[in-house]
Amino acid sequence: MFLLSALVMMPLTAFAFQTPANDGFLTDEAGIITDQQEQDIEKMLLEYQQQTSNEIAILTVGNLDGEVPADVAVEVGRKWGVGSSKNNGVLILVSTEDRHIELQVGYGLEGAVPDIVATGIAGTEMAPQFREGKYYEGFLAGIDALKKHIGGEYTADRYSGEGGSWSPGVIFFFFILLQGLGAFLGRSRSWWLGGIMGGVIGLALVVLFGWWVSIPILILLGLLFDYIVSRMPHHRRGRGSFWWGGGGGSGGGGFRGFGGGSFGGGGGRAKW
Repeated sequence: MFLLSALVMMPLTAFAFQTPANDGFLTDEAGIITDQQEQDIEKMLLEYQQQTSNEIAILTVGNLDGEVPADVAVEVGRKWGVGSSKNNGVLILVSTEDRHIELQVGYGLEGAVPDIVATGIAGTEMAPQFREGKYYEGFLAGIDALKKHIGGEYTADRYSGEGGSWSPGVIFFFFILLQGLGAFLGRSRSWWLGGIMGGVIGLALVVLFGWWVSIPILILLGLLFDYIVSRMPHHRRGRGSFWWGGGGGSGGGGFRGFGGGSFGGGGGRAKW
């Protein structure tokens, strides 16, 4: 049922969200912090970049125009080019109307900030502050946790006990996985490859949990999934990739643009 629901939700229309130009490490389009607070965070993130070369970018918006938060984060990261050639960037996206926090982690930092950590930072460090309207404090808590995880002071065990097997982070992971499969199967123009993949997944579930009934169900769902995505128009190739890149440069004396890093699709999210 989850597979069918996600299939129906897959984007079929043009990308609605328009990426704003960044005006520093923190671009507060939603206007949720004061000018002084923004300057304090800018100074903090600039110093961190100069000390480590790691880049943390923050974007706040009123809403996402109905788009999937992870897709928006990919689009923003691609256009801004957060991170250096080491792919060491982190993008924090906040949508106030959607009450959503999205963290996308550069490929070079996924070892220090895996999905469970990104989800923990969003849900444990930032979301509680946001619920009380303390956005500045939430950003400080998130930035501090990111620094300590990247620096090795914190480990993933800090968040290992949080959430159930169907937590929002897990659901988002499967949704993103389905989008990746959709892009692959769509390019193949087949109708049967999805059935094979569904059968393989079903067989894995049999081995792990003894769920024999999953094989025929997943084969049928895979065939249906492949049939639909193979017949979708594929004119938006630029947005489909999870490898983010962009131009720019950085140096001393203030924010001068991001370094053009790439992202491997890892990250986490939370609601508040």
